[in-house]
Amino acid sequence: MANSSIIGKIKRKIIRDFIRDSEIVSAINNTECSEPEELINTSIFNFNQNPFTINKVGTFITIQVHIPSVISGSSVYVKPTLEIWIISHERHMYVDNIPKITENRNDYISRLIDEKINGESGFGIGKVVLESNIEGSFQMDFLYRKMVFSCIDINDSLCDLED
Repeated sequence: MANSSIIGKIKRKIIRDFIRDSEIVSAINNTECSEPEELINTSIFNFNQNPFTINKVGTFITIQVHIPSVISGSSVYVKPTLEIWIISHERHMYVDNIPKITENRNDYISRLIDEKINGESGFGIGKVVLESNIEGSFQMDFLYRKMVFSCIDINDSLCDLED
């Protein structure tokens, strides 16, 4: 696989997996969307969003894929990273739409995503590994949880291209 082609592949797989997961869909709790597919580009984005430009109370997830460099000491493999941001308005942090959930919305969605992705194969070669899971605040109204996963893929720039 070409180095950059894994970017779209990972994003498509993640988005497809998220909208097929009823727990994640319920946790996002976008009452304006009647079908999970409607969450794409309204609550689930394959690019980064600036919370300073969002003017509604809610939760959204952004997905980015980076290929920072080849793995140290080897030119055969690259180490793509998957970065997932869960961003919620402070008034949307309480999970009031799902019984018995005591975590805040970002922590709960983070747990669901971790259970779904960590250890998964199908994102290159090998298994996906959770590297970090941190929380913070963008501004007074929006809180985030940023998850970074890594995987390994073959450095296709070493392969001969066939016509």
